[in-house]
Amino acid sequence: MRAIVIDGYGGADRLRLDERPEPVPGPGELLVDVRAASVNPVDWKIRQGDLKLILHLGFPYIPGGDIAGEVAAVGPGVTRFRPGDAVAAFVDLKRGGGYASRAVVNESAAAAKPDSLSFAQAACLPIAGCTALQALRDHGRLLEGDSALVTGGAGGVGHFAVQVAVAMGATVTSTCGPSNVEFVRSLGAERVIDYTREDFTRLSDRYHVILDAVAASSFAACRGSLNPGGTYITTLPGPGMLFWSAVQTAVGLVVPRARRARFLWVKTEAADIATLGRLADDGRVTPTVSHTFPLDQAAEAHRLSEQGHVRGKIVLEA
Repeated sequence: MRAIVIDGYGGADRLRLDERPEPVPGPGELLVDVRAASVNPVDWKIRQGDLKLILHLGFPYIPGGDIAGEVAAVGPGVTRFRPGDAVAAFVDLKRGGGYASRAVVNESAAAAKPDSLSFAQAACLPIAGCTALQALRDHGRLLEGDSALVTGGAGGVGHFAVQVAVAMGATVTSTCGPSNVEFVRSLGAERVIDYTREDFTRLSDRYHVILDAVAASSFAACRGSLNPGGTYITTLPGPGMLFWSAVQTAVGLVVPRARRARFLWVKTEAADIATLGRLADDGRVTPTVSHTFPLDQAAEAHRLSEQGHVRGKIVLEA
């Protein structure tokens, strides 16, 4: 089968098209004919070796953490899917395999593709969409009527977060660059802050949840913008984040409405892909795919992602 592989850590030039043996689904696994694979920042961070302390790869390695396609075969014990079913799924990042014409995924990490979405759009749901959903629902405990601020509301996670927060009944403020103000407003944000003109941490507004979707602001900087009992969530861990998380956990034992700091590593929950799918079919969440590349141009897709400021998502079409 055709696949993009790397033989070691390094730059985008390490990505190359190769012929690899077709994977075989084991117990509880699906073999999927990949129609589209989403490109996420975690993909090039893995490629660069930024995560090698927590993800120990075997080379050659096929990048790619989320896909959409059609089930080609099922392993023993699979009960929810059969060949021909259209799915969106997480690919185990340690195992890899998304940037390929065929990939193996766990049945527990796959959900039916929403009827309203293309394969390219559906491939955006697992990592970026579920990150937004889990951040707001599970870590932020966002409720109807709450206020939420999302940094980077035009980006991959951010544009999902704005829509999900609105669907949850929250009042949403988001930051973005000047060229994306109208786009983010169209997602449902009640207020959009151009970060080149205003710093939200210097304003008087307070929020129940702040999701720093682009790791642009620290908890220390955002703490004053949280309501008592509010939560700051980031997708990028660091020494400062670990310190504040420990401090706020300790403070929370004696101060019931202490402000909290949380780090999120997305969980591969098929039920959450399905939740996003229902929101998509109801017209409340629409993934934006700003760029598509053929599989053999994965290096160009990575370089574009690394530049930042991409509206929505980048997708490889197998």
